[in-house]
Amino acid sequence: MKGSDASAPGSGFFPDSGPGSGPESSRGSSPDSAFESGPASTASGNAGGYGPAGPLGREATWTAPKAASTGPGVPVPLTGQVSVAAMVTLDARQTVNLLQTLSTLRSWVDAQEAKAVTHLHDLIAEEHPWVEDMDRIHALTASEIGAALHLPERTAGFLLETSELLTREYPATLRALEDGRLSQRHATAVVQEAISIPDTVPAVRAAFEAHLIGLACKTTVAKFTRQAQRLREALHPESITLRHQKAVQDRRVYLDPVQDGMAWLQAFLPTEQAAGIFHRVDTAARALQGPDKNRTLTQLRADVLVDVLTSAGPTGHPEPGSSGSGSNGSNGCSGSDRSGDASTYWGVQAKVFVTVPVMTLLGGDVPGELEGYGPIDPETARKLAGHAPSFTRILTHPFTGARLRADARTYRVPQDLKDAVRVRDGTCRHPGCNRLAVFCELDHTIPWSHGGKTSYSNLASLCKRHHMFKTEGYWHFKQPDPGTIIAISPLGETYLTTADPIPPDLPPPF
Repeated sequence: MKGSDASAPGSGFFPDSGPGSGPESSRGSSPDSAFESGPASTASGNAGGYGPAGPLGREATWTAPKAASTGPGVPVPLTGQVSVAAMVTLDARQTVNLLQTLSTLRSWVDAQEAKAVTHLHDLIAEEHPWVEDMDRIHALTASEIGAALHLPERTAGFLLETSELLTREYPATLRALEDGRLSQRHATAVVQEAISIPDTVPAVRAAFEAHLIGLACKTTVAKFTRQAQRLREALHPESITLRHQKAVQDRRVYLDPVQDGMAWLQAFLPTEQAAGIFHRVDTAARALQGPDKNRTLTQLRADVLVDVLTSAGPTGHPEPGSSGSGSNGSNGCSGSDRSGDASTYWGVQAKVFVTVPVMTLLGGDVPGELEGYGPIDPETARKLAGHAPSFTRILTHPFTGARLRADARTYRVPQDLKDAVRVRDGTCRHPGCNRLAVFCELDHTIPWSHGGKTSYSNLASLCKRHHMFKTEGYWHFKQPDPGTIIAISPLGETYLTTADPIPPDLPPPF
């Protein structure tokens, strides 16, 4: 990690920040006002945060609180403090560096929390030796943590479970968290993926964890999860067909009410069914968009779903020519949006890509992949590739895994090349963006006007916003190899993203 003016080297819980930075010389260092600066901030004196009383003022030096004893004779286990210089003195690149430094510090704190939570569990177990049920000890510990940290017990229980796994079973992931290479969300995702493989061969689990850490250090949690699922398929001792048959038994739909008279309607379904439902709703919603419509795409999707599921039609869909479920146009597709005609979404066929290895198509047992969602069992892949009109199949080489038919030399991008690039990319290739590639625009990394070719190695998926950032010159992109994108930020920071990799060769799972 780059150096930072945010703190100086030291020891203990937080690095010591050097002479003159203790409580007696820095503002807001008391435990009760650790993150206040100077006089109380007022609306008139804040000046957008930069005034004399503002948190971004020139004299605002921020010092973390020192640990306080919780009672007489209770030692303080933390030493030292960390201070942040007045942020108004930092330029943009220094501020980015400060954010990175704070992220590393946060990861270190999270690692210590995992150790402390696990240690607390052990201490409580020692204090209750007569309780043989470890689930009871777990519940007792979770209740203690929840009360101390003002967390719901369910949240505290998940924290305890994850902390124990990190501390006892996955110390390499804990070290990566402690070193600042992983965030807490990344470390949690690594653990959740790692425990999904039966612990039958220690070498397999260790190799799986090592590769998971390497993936998680390079990308967002969402992209990491998709990559980890592919890696998991290469190592799991059970076939995806058998696991899918078991998982289908858990399919369900449930309602989770929230505030303001709203609720989440959630469904746990086979991947191909969930993807097909979403893409059908999305396609119908996009067909209803127009310059004179005041509803967002997100709202339209919700309205389409309501109209389809609350229709009086015998098949669950509004009959062509009907006004749907809402006679006054209050529901999604009703009224003026359809002009009394449900044909705008009747029988809609949305496009979803399914990647099928050639040998799977011929009856092999290699998993296929549903674009944007992850692996699917071979039988489902064959059905989608051969019979479902709303899915577009992309064949892959049986040995290299490379997409077949992936080249073009004209300005207009042919459909097979569009499909190949979008399947390769999965999502927008801007760092951190998870918008599905099927909803993105295809961009020539080297512009056509500058000699760039319309080819697999010079096309990349960018969502409308990030395509605009590139076109306007804020962000710059290079593609040294097909699917390998180097993104350069306005501050000159460089980020490398790669297409989802083919799982590497690892020890066999048996």
